[in-house]
Amino acid sequence: MKFNIFTYALVASLCLSQPLFGAEDEKKDTPLAKQMDEMNDAYKAIKKETDPVKGAALARTAQDALIKSLAEVPELVKKGPEGDKVKMVASFRTMIGKAFVTFSEIEEAFVAKDLEKVKTLLEQAREQKKTAHDKFVEDDA
Repeated sequence: MKFNIFTYALVASLCLSQPLFGAEDEKKDTPLAKQMDEMNDAYKAIKKETDPVKGAALARTAQDALIKSLAEVPELVKKGPEGDKVKMVASFRTMIGKAFVTFSEIEEAFVAKDLEKVKTLLEQAREQKKTAHDKFVEDDA
């Protein structure tokens, strides 16, 4: 009997931890989500990188993903009121542009071998990400 209760508890916890009907997969399959994942992977790698050549290449990877994301519209904006969409798209594009500039500056800092500046710029990128996510990413709760 103990085994059955444990088994049911395990199965129930696994079921509850998974999104229903592939909702999480749908979100990750959007072109914007893919670009943001690519940019985020580069960002995480940059945080650990000390080699100027590799760091500059990672910064360019992030820049490329940001450029590609300019053609996309966040799901939250698509679902929003029609009158707000134009303003929200402009705000989204502005934030992407600012992030692009930050990653360009990170590339320059790596080329100049100024790792302290890289750290400062990464903090700026982190704040930009937080602001953008607060504004354009739906809470999963």
